[in-house]
Amino acid sequence: MWESRMFKVLSMVGALLGMSYAWAGDGLDQLNAFTNELVSFSATFTQTVYDGNSRPIQESNGSVVLMRPGKFAWHYESPSPQKIIADGKKIWVYDMDLAQVTVKTLDETLSATPIMLLGGDEPLSTQFTIRELGPSDGLQWLELIPKAADTDFETVYMGLNADGLVAMELRDNFGQATQIRFEDIYVNGLVREDAFEFTPPVGVDVIGQ
Repeated sequence: MWESRMFKVLSMVGALLGMSYAWAGDGLDQLNAFTNELVSFSATFTQTVYDGNSRPIQESNGSVVLMRPGKFAWHYESPSPQKIIADGKKIWVYDMDLAQVTVKTLDETLSATPIMLLGGDEPLSTQFTIRELGPSDGLQWLELIPKAADTDFETVYMGLNADGLVAMELRDNFGQATQIRFEDIYVNGLVREDAFEFTPPVGVDVIGQ
């Protein structure tokens, strides 16, 4: 369940970072400025999952590196170390506590999510109904509602400032919400290709492709 949820969350994050935007408005202007020239993105993050009653049930911390098209490395440092790496063709999930690696193709894992649009030209307006919510907590907020009926998330919220994307909230069809707050953000910095390479350590169980 946890792996499936995280595949979906990270797919949505990657897709939204990779799409192009072309609308006006304070929040959308900031999103345009952030995404139109985006090549790479790195940050630390705090992620909190809430149940259907808005009670926090899990908090995680770590770092993320993303590079267009279709590559990211999402490293959880606490409470349990885990790596989720997409090399453009496959996604590897390495759970260090379990000494287990799960690997799936992007097509297999993300068929119901928009990560395959990463770096593409399809406008976001074809996938979402977008509404500006205005400022809150020093950020400009946008609400994105998927137009398709079979998506994994009912609503996505994005919070931006002059530096770009700072916060996201993804609400799923079961009432749970995942909030992600980015810090130490670095856009279009030098990213090593080997950040997206993964070889299972000797002795771990490998499940999948």
